[in-house]
Amino acid sequence: MTVLIASRADVTLDAVRRVAWHGEDVDLAPEVAERMEHGHAAVGAYVDARLAEDPDALLYGLTTGPGDAGGEVLTAEAAASRPRGLWTAASFGEPLPERVVRAIVLARLADLVDGHAGARPALAAAVAEMLDRAPVPAVPTRGNGGSGEVLALGHLFGGLAERMELEPQEQMALINGAPCAAALVADAALAGRGRLELAERTFALSVEAVRAPLDAFAAELGALWGNEHETDALLSFSALLDGGAPERERHQAPVSYRVLPRVFGRAREDQARAERTATGSLGSVTLNPVFLAPGEGRPRGALILLRSLRGGDGC
Repeated sequence: MTVLIASRADVTLDAVRRVAWHGEDVDLAPEVAERMEHGHAAVGAYVDARLAEDPDALLYGLTTGPGDAGGEVLTAEAAASRPRGLWTAASFGEPLPERVVRAIVLARLADLVDGHAGARPALAAAVAEMLDRAPVPAVPTRGNGGSGEVLALGHLFGGLAERMELEPQEQMALINGAPCAAALVADAALAGRGRLELAERTFALSVEAVRAPLDAFAAELGALWGNEHETDALLSFSALLDGGAPERERHQAPVSYRVLPRVFGRAREDQARAERTATGSLGSVTLNPVFLAPGEGRPRGALILLRSLRGGDGC
């Protein structure tokens, strides 16, 4: 099976489940190349126009260096000797699980496929191809104390940068942003789904084992609570306990059993919140700088320096 990515909207929680957890490959739809070619040309035209107006224009990572060097225009000599690869330090420790690293690679595509990085289609194709290879590069879990996710992404995409000649904006597009955070919350959300289901089944089995009365699991109670998640948990327990032993204890169940639907309702609410966060983060553009296509009020587009709230920006 293969996951088809036509735009960043296709980088979803379900796509992470298929690609990261089940090892499926990724293909890029034909329109991705067309969109990225347009973005690449637009960024080139924007930079040329800015430099024609102001040879000392500060365009982060393009006319300047990264990080602390972002406040000064590179000399011609410095620009010519710009490192080919990715300028990151090393981190250490046990590697992240392979499924998490695959999720990071997938989340990185969301920043590329709509053209906001100004990168060539070949870069997105190379990133997608990493998911066809086994294994993906190791990403250490510790020592990532630099700016944002630069160190982790340097480990992940360092080999790719050695295999192909990157343009300056493509270097920035690989190591800036927050795909690691998006991948981690997505992984936690997917794990939460299975654990929540297992926990509900386990507690329902416990209720059945002690033959607790089922009054606290009457489906009609949900209408009194005013919380959809508590109601869903109630209905889940009611279904799990349906068809159990007809003989039940005559005295009321322990309070720890009677509150199960409401406790699990809150757990379901937290799970839903995690899934919403993961969904928004996975499809979010967190590049720095990010290119906005030409439009009304911006005939040439705009290259905007951002600091992502969900991660670092490499400066």
